[in-house]
Amino acid sequence: MSGSLIEDRAMAIPTPADYTLAPDCERLQHLPGEFGLPLLGITPELLRDQLGLARRFYERYGAVSRIQMARQKGVLALGPDLAQTILLDKEQNFSSQMGYKWSLSPYFGEYYLLGKDFDEHKFQRRVMQTGFKTAAMRGYVDMMNPILARGIADWGHTEDFHFYPAIKELLLAMALKVFYGVDGGSSVAGDLSGAFIDITEGMLGLFHVDLPGFRYRRGQRGKRRVEAYLSGLLPAARREERQDMLAYMAKEVRPDGNLFSDQELVDHANFLLFAAHDTTTSTLTHMMYYLARYPEWQQRIREEGSAVNDGGELGYDDLASLPLLEATFFESQRLHPSVGVMARRTLRDCKLGGLDVLANTLVFQFPMFTNRMDNWWQDPDSFDPARFLAPRQEQKSHPFAFMPFGGGAHKCIGMHFGSMQARLFTHLFLQRYEISLPPGHKASFQTVPLPKLRDDLPLHLRPLS
Repeated sequence: MSGSLIEDRAMAIPTPADYTLAPDCERLQHLPGEFGLPLLGITPELLRDQLGLARRFYERYGAVSRIQMARQKGVLALGPDLAQTILLDKEQNFSSQMGYKWSLSPYFGEYYLLGKDFDEHKFQRRVMQTGFKTAAMRGYVDMMNPILARGIADWGHTEDFHFYPAIKELLLAMALKVFYGVDGGSSVAGDLSGAFIDITEGMLGLFHVDLPGFRYRRGQRGKRRVEAYLSGLLPAARREERQDMLAYMAKEVRPDGNLFSDQELVDHANFLLFAAHDTTTSTLTHMMYYLARYPEWQQRIREEGSAVNDGGELGYDDLASLPLLEATFFESQRLHPSVGVMARRTLRDCKLGGLDVLANTLVFQFPMFTNRMDNWWQDPDSFDPARFLAPRQEQKSHPFAFMPFGGGAHKCIGMHFGSMQARLFTHLFLQRYEISLPPGHKASFQTVPLPKLRDDLPLHLRPLS
């Protein structure tokens, strides 16, 4: 009698030549864990308290357990050791394409980066390489600062100010300019914002049915609106000499000298705007909550910024002079990572945490859990940006104790851009206003589908002279 389930399966069974054709493996009963409710799985608990769910599974079942989220059954892999194995993927055994096939691919097409593996992923990544180089990033700063400054100034006249919808609208206008070269008026921004809301709603649907009454139908409608808009922008992006992301992408060439196809560009540009816009909106919302709650950190960051360019707009090179601001950005990402669930699927039988995991099994990770493990972080549930500064630098306790932008081949190509726009905004915002929470405010956080405060973060803005 063999010693493991993998051996029982007879290792001679080959991985399918095209692993994308294989169905998800749901042979998980040999693993500790639970599936939860029929159809829903543990989704209600996930929506209510993702961190509490992860801690419960870890304490009861260990680092590796079986789980069901919505209709997907798979393995929950917790902690930095497993994150390092899965994300670095030295044996090329974990497919991002198949991990996100059900949740993201229906809304972002065939070519978006998380939907590609290995050599094809590396090849598709080329389309964005020029747009994220230092020269391009310097140009983006010059585009962003005026848009941010105008939007921030307008907020001072808003009664009953709620930060989340305000920053979402402002960042979308900025992203339209930087990514697509469009001066985003309210009608364009509003239409695209509505389309992305439809896509997000579609992701919550349990059934992929393109019929009235199903969330999937709404998501597909949003996708078609974004794709039609982007297709209309491509001819000018290919023709004109501009410094926005779409123009860089439209002129990028393959190794054979040919341009990338329109469909490739549309898929990449769609996911790029969705991912960059919503993740930064989430991060800044949590940053402002904590800075309003802990005014001493707000003041320290304001004083740090006042010493650079007399508190005026930052240039690209000025960002390196603001360690407190960067540490606050990282601490907000640690407590509330913008990506709540990372997904992969195994190509071959393997072991995770000493347990057998069969080929074609979905594997999920919760970064928030790793970011708050007391093995690696002091007082992990507290807001303390100093943990990222010397001499503490707790993020160095393990290579994957902190992974705000993923890791390995799929590490976010826009990570420096996201950090840059968050810091540019926060600097300008805090130089103009002192922010505070309403009396008696009690925060309630959601993590799925996108992390935010449930009340959209009401803030009081006091203009500074």
